[in-house]
Amino acid sequence: MTSKIPKPAKILGLLGLLPFLIALFSTINANLYFLLVSYFKININELQIIYSTIILCFMSGTYWGISSNAKNQDTLPYTLSILPTLYILGIHLYFDEYFLPLIGFGFILLIPIDIYFSKSKMAPKWWLLLRIPLSVTVFGILIIYSILK
Repeated sequence: MTSKIPKPAKILGLLGLLPFLIALFSTINANLYFLLVSYFKININELQIIYSTIILCFMSGTYWGISSNAKNQDTLPYTLSILPTLYILGIHLYFDEYFLPLIGFGFILLIPIDIYFSKSKMAPKWWLLLRIPLSVTVFGILIIYSILK
């Protein structure tokens, strides 16, 4: 796991945090909140929910892509790849009131999947170096956002 994270993956991974952070900072900065609401016509809570959903589903697609490129075409990697999408669907259907903390927890649930793909050598060597900090950061942002909103 000593491989270096490729620069594009690192930059784009960090840029992917921006919508989460913008929504979070809008809860503590009234000027940012009113700018977003009035100029961009977005509901900040909906931004967090929609973007969180997109990213969890994106991770499902990423895992599916890793699974489809594996030498050994086992059922387990494909099954793991659809879990984030099924998780987010369940939250949307049954747990709207606690959506953001639960989706935050969904990002923590990605970590064992990331570890599986890394340990099975399906993911690049640098995978965990990128994925774990991103998942933990998103979890923290969503929990703090849920408390502040």
